[in-house]
Amino acid sequence: MVNESEMAIVQERIKDAPVNIVELIGDLGVAYVEEPMDADSSGRIDYIDGEYRITVNSDQSRQRKKFTAAHELSHYLLHRHMLHRRGHLDRLFSSGGQANPSSPLSPKHEVEANKLAASILMPREAVKDLMVWANYNLHDLADRFGVSPAAMEIRLKVLGIDLEQEAAKEKSGHVGIAYQFDR
Repeated sequence: MVNESEMAIVQERIKDAPVNIVELIGDLGVAYVEEPMDADSSGRIDYIDGEYRITVNSDQSRQRKKFTAAHELSHYLLHRHMLHRRGHLDRLFSSGGQANPSSPLSPKHEVEANKLAASILMPREAVKDLMVWANYNLHDLADRFGVSPAAMEIRLKVLGIDLEQEAAKEKSGHVGIAYQFDR
């Protein structure tokens, strides 16, 4: 149940890296707040009095907050029809993420939200364009997008990009890189 006009806003906002996820959330009419939460909680999305609100754990790192905000926004874009009666709390995988409440969202919904969040924060074309700028360095590329190296590494795998191979191709004079579509 994706709203096409909202996705057009998303497409427009992800043209430049790094994506300002808080501004994007606001552009879509969703409230955003950061506040302390339990150490194992990264964020949540709530539907209160006819409005959606994304809350992110203020005690998390800048990169974690950014990805969590994009993840919760992805729940809004993809799954809001399931959130009308109750919100959804996301816990960190490193500290019991398997304990995420299953209702109303399933593990499949969590994977969908992670994939869309990665696509929003690290758009395929921007990654391709900026990996040369980052001298094929994972940490520099992650810094440019404002995400963790772990998130960037996963995104590169999904895109079928091996930075070491691409750097070697450039050094040997091979031009043109074959990329897989987002899965």
